Amino acid sequence: MTITNIITADAMHCLKKVTTAIDKKGGDYMLQVKNNQGKLNKEIQAFYHKTRRDEPELIKQGEFEQVNDGHGRIEQRIYTQLAVTEWLEQRKGWANFNTIVEVERKRFVKGKTSTETAYYISSLKLNPEQAAKAIRSHWGIENSSHWVLDMTFREDESRIRRGDAPENMATFRRFAMNLARLSPIKDSMKGKLKQAAWSNDVREKLMFG
Repeated sequence: MTITNIITADAMHCLKKVTTAIDKKGGDYMLQVKNNQGKLNKEIQAFYHKTRRDEPELIKQGEFEQVNDGHGRIEQRIYTQLAVTEWLEQRKGWANFNTIVEVERKRFVKGKTSTETAYYISSLKLNPEQAAKAIRSHWGIENSSHWVLDMTFREDESRIRRGDAPENMATFRRFAMNLARLSPIKDSMKGKLKQAAWSNDVREKLMFG
C-alpha cells in the first residue's frame, strides 16, 4: 500500500486554494479540519452523528482500528472514513473532495483514560486502512517538514512577528515545499527552489506542471 503523492497537513493549511493546487499537480491530500473552517467542521461532525443514527452499517464498513502498547500506556485509534455526499453543503469549492475521516484516539495510562477526536477531509477514495496510514505518517512527515523548512527557508530564524504575517508566511513556505515535492525535476528540495528562483520556465513548471 503506497502513500506516495498524498499531501498531509494540519488545519492551518486546510484551504480551498491548497486543495486546488494539489489536485492540479496530480496529488492527493489529507487535511485536518478545525475551527479555522468552522462551518465545515461542524457539518462533518453532524454528518457522522446522522450516519451513526441512520446508517450504522456504513460506519462499520468505514472503520479501521489500530492499538499500540508500550511505555506503560495503551493507545487505541479508530479511523472511520465516509464518502462525501450532497448532504455536506460545505463540500463545494474543495477540489476533488471525496471522503472525510474521523479519528478517535483513546489513551489508557495508569488507570486513566483520555479521549480526543479529530476530523480530516481527503481526495482519497474509500479505503480506511490507506487513510489511517496517511494520517499516521503525518507526524513523521511533519518532523521532516520542520527540518526542511528550517534548513531551506531558515524558518526558525524568521523575524516576522506582526499580525497574521507569521501564519501567512508559514503557509507560503509549506506550499512551496509541497509543490517542490510533487515536481518531477531531478534535484534536491533546495536545488529545485533555487532553479525556480533563477528561471521563469522552471518556476512555471513547478507551479503549473
